[in-house]
Amino acid sequence: MNKSHDYPKVSVIIPVYNTEKYLAKCLESVIKQTYKNIEIIAVDDGSEDNSFRILNEYSKKDSRIKVFQNEVNRGVSHTLNHALKHSTGQIIARMDSDNIMVIDRIEKQVAFLMDNPECIVVGGQETYIDEDDKIIGGTRFPLSDKEIKKKFFSFQPIADPASMYNFSKIPPEVFYFDESLTVAEGLDLYFRLFKYGKFANIEDSIILYRQRQNSLISTDIKRTFKFISIVRKRAKKQYGIRPPFMAGIINFCQKIITSILPIWIAVKINDVIKKLTVRV
Repeated sequence: MNKSHDYPKVSVIIPVYNTEKYLAKCLESVIKQTYKNIEIIAVDDGSEDNSFRILNEYSKKDSRIKVFQNEVNRGVSHTLNHALKHSTGQIIARMDSDNIMVIDRIEKQVAFLMDNPECIVVGGQETYIDEDDKIIGGTRFPLSDKEIKKKFFSFQPIADPASMYNFSKIPPEVFYFDESLTVAEGLDLYFRLFKYGKFANIEDSIILYRQRQNSLISTDIKRTFKFISIVRKRAKKQYGIRPPFMAGIINFCQKIITSILPIWIAVKINDVIKKLTVRV
């Protein structure tokens, strides 16, 4: 990072639900970041395992960790909003409790935002790992604002757990997660932020993203795509965002695939479509 820059405070928000197996690795990766001016806002969403106990143990070791808990399971959008209420940073970084940050993730993203003041959202590449930390793949997300915004009607070109937001340049009333959405809450926020600044991804992998067999997306892709379709329609009708022509065709194909094919086939085909459209 350029030494002439200030080092703004970063609030890392982490929704937690039944991830005791992976939570310690997640927290260790955040604590050990090369960028030190951070606070970690972790909200347990009524976990039934030892996640809340693990969070409290880590908060005793590191004063930067602030732990909160929903009385009952409320879902990811409510949990993220709960975390935002307690965040005091100029920059917000999202993180998932079963993933692992690359050690200089925050440093690289903050440097990018400081060097590109017109940018309000920056993501990065992901390295996919399985439940045993074995590397199984990765992303090639587009880098420029133009290419990223073109892709949102085909797939999500900024990964939620790798996202960072320049909160100081976003109206507070706009920065929230819609609690009526149990998935696609990040997509809805991205669409709302289109008019406030530029988006970007950095070239480097900044997250080890864990692909789990029992994740919501892999087990119920039909329901997931239903919410994605709701958000995309909202983007067109309420936010006035016009999708590219090819995105409409891809979106139609996705609807057909997810409505008539078995889940495991639909997942594989949608993965192929995503790979084919990343650089198109």
